[in-house]
Amino acid sequence: MNKIRVIQVGAGRFGQSWLKVLSEYEQVELAAVVDVVPDNLAAASAITQLPDSRLFGSLDEAAQAVEADMALIVTPPATHKSIALQALQAGLHVVLEKPLTHTFDEAAELYEQSKRYDRKIMISQNYRWRPCIQTLKKLLQEQIIGRVGYIEYDFRKAHQVGGWRNEMDEILLEDMSLHHFDIMRFILDKEPVDVYAQSFRPYWSWFNGNPSASVVIRFEDNIRVNYFGSWVNRGRETTWNGDIRVYGEHGAIEMTDDQLFIWKQDKEGEPSAVELPEAAYGDRMSSLNDFVEAIRNHREPVTSLADNIKSFALTCAAIQSTQEGRSVTINDFISKYTR
Repeated sequence: MNKIRVIQVGAGRFGQSWLKVLSEYEQVELAAVVDVVPDNLAAASAITQLPDSRLFGSLDEAAQAVEADMALIVTPPATHKSIALQALQAGLHVVLEKPLTHTFDEAAELYEQSKRYDRKIMISQNYRWRPCIQTLKKLLQEQIIGRVGYIEYDFRKAHQVGGWRNEMDEILLEDMSLHHFDIMRFILDKEPVDVYAQSFRPYWSWFNGNPSASVVIRFEDNIRVNYFGSWVNRGRETTWNGDIRVYGEHGAIEMTDDQLFIWKQDKEGEPSAVELPEAAYGDRMSSLNDFVEAIRNHREPVTSLADNIKSFALTCAAIQSTQEGRSVTINDFISKYTR
C-alpha cells in the first residue's frame, strides 16, 4: 500500500516534535518541510535528514516541487486559515494543529470555503485518543452509572509555554481549555447549549493574558459541567487531561491521574479500578492514523473540520462570556458567523 506523502508546514518547537511523530509512523512519508525561519528549516533537516531541495519557505513552492497528498499545518493560529486554503487549492488534504483558527469568524469562513474542495480537513484533537478518555467514553455509553447528571472538571498546571502564546489575551481558554471542552463533547456525545465563564490573572502569573478560568457549561439533556483550569497553579497538579468526575443516578466515575475508578451507589467501601487498554499508537499518532484511514476509506475523520468547529465554538463563546460578563448561548453565538 502506497504511503501518504506529507508536506509539513511549520517546524518550530512543536513542529519539530511532529516531525518525529511522522518519522515513526509507517503509513506516511515526509515529502517536504516548509517554514519562514531558516533556523527552523535547519533544525528540521537535522531531525529528518531531508536535503535542502525539500526544504521550502512557502507551501506554494513546496506543492509545485514535490508530489504530496496532504499538508500538516503546525503554525500560529492566525495563519491557519490562509495556509489551509493554499493547501486545498493545491489539491492536498489538510491536518491542522489546534486551535482551528485564531477567531471564529476565520473558522466559519474556512468551513464554508472548504466545501468547494473534495478534500478532507481534520484538526488534531489528540487528547481524544488517550486510553483513559476512550475508556471513559465507553463506560458512559454503557451507562455504568446510569444517566449522567453533572460533571466536575479540574485542570491544574504550572507551565511556561513561551513564544507567541505568552501574548494571548485568554491563554488558558484559547490554547488549553479547548482540549478539555473537546473531551466533554466527546465523552458525553452531546452538544453545549450555553456557557458562562470568568477568566482572571493571579498576581504571580508569568503570562500577559489570563491563565485561569472558571466555566459553567450546560449541555443537552440539562447536563451541567463545572470546569476550573489554571496554568499558574500552586500545589498539586493534574495531568494534562485534568481530573474528571462524572455523576449519575447509580454512582460516579472518577478519573484522577489518568486512572479510572467507578463508585457504585449501592455498594459500600472503596471504588473499583478500571483496567485501561494498551493503545496501538500514541495520541498524536492515533489522530494521524485516523486521518490516513479516512483518506483511504473515503470517510470523514473523527475530528473533522465539521466536528471540531463545534468545540471551537464553545471555546470562543466562553471567551466572549468572560469578556462581556454574561452567559452566552451557543446557537446565538454561531448564528452571528453563519448567516
